[in-house]
Amino acid sequence: MDEVDHVANRVGLCTVTGFFGGAAYATFKGFPRRATALKAAASCALVATSLFGTERIANVALREYVIPKDDEQRLTMTSYAFSGVFGGGLNGYLYQKKPLRGMFYFVPLMLGAGILELEWNRRKRAKIEELQQQHIEEI
Repeated sequence: MDEVDHVANRVGLCTVTGFFGGAAYATFKGFPRRATALKAAASCALVATSLFGTERIANVALREYVIPKDDEQRLTMTSYAFSGVFGGGLNGYLYQKKPLRGMFYFVPLMLGAGILELEWNRRKRAKIEELQQQHIEEI
């Protein structure tokens, strides 16, 4: 169930970002705000689902069959690269009928997201260890 939550959090964030981005774009261009914002939100939700869904599928498959569980960095970066290739290719084909354009656009974007996730996890672990040390010192 954690895998579904992982995807849902990211898709929800992308949907909200798309909604507000679409509303801002519509306001700037003079388009109907509600319709434009909803279209942008739906588009962002579809793109995020294809990218983060394939990332989670790749992560689970790689973790179970290919990469050892203790190699978190390699697992994360490989699954995000897989997502950029396959999810980006799917989006490139659906939106422009050119899968290579989607791959070239989304692979660096997803690798950047993977780097951010690794850094987030590292900082979270460091903060937990710091709090545990403080708690031990207080006792």
